[in-house]
Amino acid sequence: KCNAIPVKILIICSNLIGDTILSTGVIKHFVDQYKDAKISLVIGPTAAPIFRNYKNIDEVIIFKKRKFNFHWIDILKKTYKIKWDIVVDFRSSALSYFLKNKKKYIFKKQKGLHHIDQLNSSFGFLCSKLFVPTSLDEENEVSQMLEKKFKHIVVFPGGNWIPKLWSDKNYNIVMKSLLKKYNNIKFILVGSAKEKENYYRNLVNGIDEKLIIDLFGCNLTLTSAFMKKSDLFLGNDSGLMHLAVSNQLRVISLFGPTDDKIYGPYGENNIVIRTKENLDYFKSIHIDANKSYMNSIKTNTVIDVIEKLLK
Repeated sequence: KCNAIPVKILIICSNLIGDTILSTGVIKHFVDQYKDAKISLVIGPTAAPIFRNYKNIDEVIIFKKRKFNFHWIDILKKTYKIKWDIVVDFRSSALSYFLKNKKKYIFKKQKGLHHIDQLNSSFGFLCSKLFVPTSLDEENEVSQMLEKKFKHIVVFPGGNWIPKLWSDKNYNIVMKSLLKKYNNIKFILVGSAKEKENYYRNLVNGIDEKLIIDLFGCNLTLTSAFMKKSDLFLGNDSGLMHLAVSNQLRVISLFGPTDDKIYGPYGENNIVIRTKENLDYFKSIHIDANKSYMNSIKTNTVIDVIEKLLK
């Protein structure tokens, strides 16, 4: 009996964590359809760890952006000799037109639609089942760390753009206020090692560290495993917000100068708290990249929303 030749799929991913997580529903579609497929990823270094527990990954081609888009020449050299069965291009790049393939799917952006609905429309199948698998070791670590008598709230104070970051001191006020009213809450703090350096001290100021689970600097899939077993996510517009959505964790996300209609947490049960200023206002002004524009979101507003959900 001849062994079937596995389908070769090349996926050209974003270099952003958030956009990559939003595309995992598309990748899951192909993984489910072609169980023995050999998948090659073209991906940026920060987003690559999302796929560490995918079983079908044959090769990961990491690209770092170079001047004059020279990184595309490096990628072409690594991919043009192979005859691909399927090429999936989330970057709408010229690369996919140069490669030998039987079928290609190229993401075309559309204005005014949520990013996932744009994917649904562009590819013609359901793309909303986001999928970041976790390992047995990661799940065991979570089981040992989380106690059932506590509700666990994941808090992410970071993000890749200062104008959309709510103050770490505000998050601290929210956390302390909740701990005064509830004796069964623990907070799981997530983000990069750099974000720990920037925010940790202000975040935990005046809070018993026994009520803090510090995941700053941990890999994305371990963070995902903790989210899977948590009760609520509170954070800025970010890749980790979309990671929470991928784990069906209920999300409260804070938005200001970014578009929640396109990048808000996908799903009916998730909540967006916006600044008093709407998106048109932010489009009409010059945004200072070194300044937060989130101050009109008050801590009491966030506390009230969380308390309603906890009840």
